[in-house]
Amino acid sequence: MDNSSYRSQYIQSGNENFSEQSVSVYDAFWKRLEKAERSIGKSLEDGYTTEEYAILIGKMNVSNLNAFATYKSRVNRYIKWLNERGLIAQPYLDNLKNVTYDMIPSNHVYDTRYFKDFSSLQQSISDTIWVAERIDDRIFSTQITAIYLAWCGFSAEEAVAMKKAEVLDDCIEFQGRRYFPNKTIMDYIKEYRDSTSYESQGRGVITLKYVYSDFLLRTCRADRVDTKTLRILIRNFGKSGGEEINLFAYDKVYWSGIFNRAYTYELENGEIQSGDIETIERVFHQTYPSVSVANKKLRDYHKFREYFFPDTKG
Repeated sequence: MDNSSYRSQYIQSGNENFSEQSVSVYDAFWKRLEKAERSIGKSLEDGYTTEEYAILIGKMNVSNLNAFATYKSRVNRYIKWLNERGLIAQPYLDNLKNVTYDMIPSNHVYDTRYFKDFSSLQQSISDTIWVAERIDDRIFSTQITAIYLAWCGFSAEEAVAMKKAEVLDDCIEFQGRRYFPNKTIMDYIKEYRDSTSYESQGRGVITLKYVYSDFLLRTCRADRVDTKTLRILIRNFGKSGGEEINLFAYDKVYWSGIFNRAYTYELENGEIQSGDIETIERVFHQTYPSVSVANKKLRDYHKFREYFFPDTKG
């Protein structure tokens, strides 16, 4: 079935209300949907079973509950529109309603969205540095330090606000709390804290000096970086290794560290229970407005645990 005319009519019908700012996101959704349909070998207009809907949504790289709810809702509105015009039977609309987040086979995206543990993160950093072949590995010191801070559970806002003086000899003392990174991280951040320059290759080898600063994260051009610049620096670090995917992203590293420590917590203390908002907030290092929101994050963690540690009894 040629679905292009139906979808054009649907989009032009005004059924979907979105701002100008979200047009690109909306277009990206349809492109992602069509790519997922091609991999399955049939279009939505042909009618999907519940299982096929679950596979379709999974192929759209859905790996958290909020994204699942958004994508399912958009697909549902379109199928309902088709049904109201007699273009698709009611059972196919009912099949979609039966799809739950737990049915989504999203495992295929986990290697690109998370790091299993610190060893896998460290290996990815080493591989990127090796492929980049720079004259001085310290050219990436700001990026790698930020990646380590993300793994330790510091938000991007906290990382850019951190002062050199808060990096002590054996821990980081930040906002009244002490953090004890592993030795690899601690040694690296201390060396970066005390560094004043690194070498770069231009027409010849040149020495670039960091701008003097009380802040830990700084560059040869600025005494501190903002969160937007920080995310760009980390993304470009990944690209320097020639990767086609975005190997490094601040939030990816941040949640990998949080979830890995949650797994360690459960090994030592037993499974984190749904509804135990106090424990969820403490382990995930966040404050949630309600138990239901906390439970959503817990379910995201369960997906992480089931993929990377399948032998764990949940």
